[in-house]
Amino acid sequence: MRQLRLMLVFLLTGFILSQAYRTLGGVLSVPLRAEFQLDNETLSSIVGSFHIAFGSLQLLIGICVDCFGIRKTILSFAPFTVIGAVLSAMAMSPEMLLLGQVLLGLGCAPAFLVCIVLISRNFPAQKFAGMYGVALGLGSIGLIFTSTPLAMISEQFGWRSSFYILAVCSCLSWLLIYFTVKGIDDSVDSSLNTKQKLLNAWHAISEYKDLLKMKQTWGILSLLFVCYAAFLTLRGLWLGPLLVERFGQSLVFVGNLALALSIISLFSPSIFGRFDPGAGRRYPFLYFMPWIMVVGFIVLALSPSLWVCVACTIVIAIVNSCSVWQVADIRDIYPKEMQGRALALGNSAFFLGISFMQAISGKAHTLLPINGLDVFASVFLMCALVLSVGIIGYITLRR
Repeated sequence: MRQLRLMLVFLLTGFILSQAYRTLGGVLSVPLRAEFQLDNETLSSIVGSFHIAFGSLQLLIGICVDCFGIRKTILSFAPFTVIGAVLSAMAMSPEMLLLGQVLLGLGCAPAFLVCIVLISRNFPAQKFAGMYGVALGLGSIGLIFTSTPLAMISEQFGWRSSFYILAVCSCLSWLLIYFTVKGIDDSVDSSLNTKQKLLNAWHAISEYKDLLKMKQTWGILSLLFVCYAAFLTLRGLWLGPLLVERFGQSLVFVGNLALALSIISLFSPSIFGRFDPGAGRRYPFLYFMPWIMVVGFIVLALSPSLWVCVACTIVIAIVNSCSVWQVADIRDIYPKEMQGRALALGNSAFFLGISFMQAISGKAHTLLPINGLDVFASVFLMCALVLSVGIIGYITLRR
């Protein structure tokens, strides 16, 4: 068991880097907008392309893990993070930056799912929520890098240096996993040749339709689609522009608040996991708590006070950690033979939701113009609206 925990920690280095890559935009959006003359829509498209690549691959990653194993899957995809980071650092145009983000999304795609599968296969069901919360919290170390340290590095050495640093870290993570993560794929049938494994993969794709026939699946997916997406749209895209443009704060102030949110994200998932209400008792909590996030976004949209907005971002970061219960719900609802695909489907909703939320927030001022208020009012009211639709979908379909 100790060896398994160590291998989980080594796999989590990939997830930590994934969290760093996905939240770079929260601080770097300011210098990127200045250098490439990006409007809100283009900026959100570039940042969101990471999540499109990441989220759209989750079902495929789930099948690869089932058919080829955790080790082969992570070692095959992870090198794309190095290529994407270097390309982003060398970007001379928005198009190069976009391609770099897509490659980063491709390389990071298996990073968290392999950790979830390792926990699901090797730890008792009653420990799943707690272990998942710890894993999610440790991943927030990546968010700590994209707070004050990233702001200081960007101001001292330029935004490109951040990508080069992460490229080196990605190389080290790949080497660490290559030499230490072994013997964890006993459930994979090694007697099958590649053709047979591909046939099994095709069969697994067809089995997703069984999940989608269940009404409760759509309820779970609707909540997964919006909660983490709303938080990451704030933390990973609009936090910097909000504080700099609405309140005239420095990039270091942005980094300090991002650091506070990252520390919250480091500990709050494990706390939520420890206080998991348990199977059959999560539903009332999960249809109430996300409404707190809705109120937070409405206040962010309308408040002229810096410290009220700071308080709202902190509350949103805390409540967002109820996503631990959402994923634990998947583990409890579906039979063991469907859990891998259900978790992959949930991961897809998680990260495609981020892409959708960031894309629509970039168009918010066009879709939802509000006279007399800045662009951020439209952005955060749009987030509140999308959140509300997802919560209502969960309430009506999950019960």
